[in-house]
Amino acid sequence: MNKITKSYLEDYVQELGDTETEHRRGATFYANCSYTFKQADIDTLKEEDVDASDFLNVCVTLNGIYDDNDGCDWSGMSFCKVEEYQELVPEQIIPAHYVTKQKTEVFVPVWD
Repeated sequence: MNKITKSYLEDYVQELGDTETEHRRGATFYANCSYTFKQADIDTLKEEDVDASDFLNVCVTLNGIYDDNDGCDWSGMSFCKVEEYQELVPEQIIPAHYVTKQKTEVFVPVWD
């Protein structure tokens, strides 16, 4: 099985991630695309003979420029580990209940 490469990861995130744009000038935009890897992604990639197990619960964010003519040109990639946890909200106006929150920390991938 082959370890996931930076370019494969970029393509995967671009295809499945949520992209946000902010107008820059003319037909160009600042673009951000982010995607958090779940177990289903790891399993899907494993079927394609790609090992992405290091990226389980990691949010990958691509940063760059989008142009109407040329598409996206990604200039940066950042990573953070996402951990979900439950927190009890005590009874005040509504009955006590749990909410799901996320804690993040910087993740540094190791490339071959």
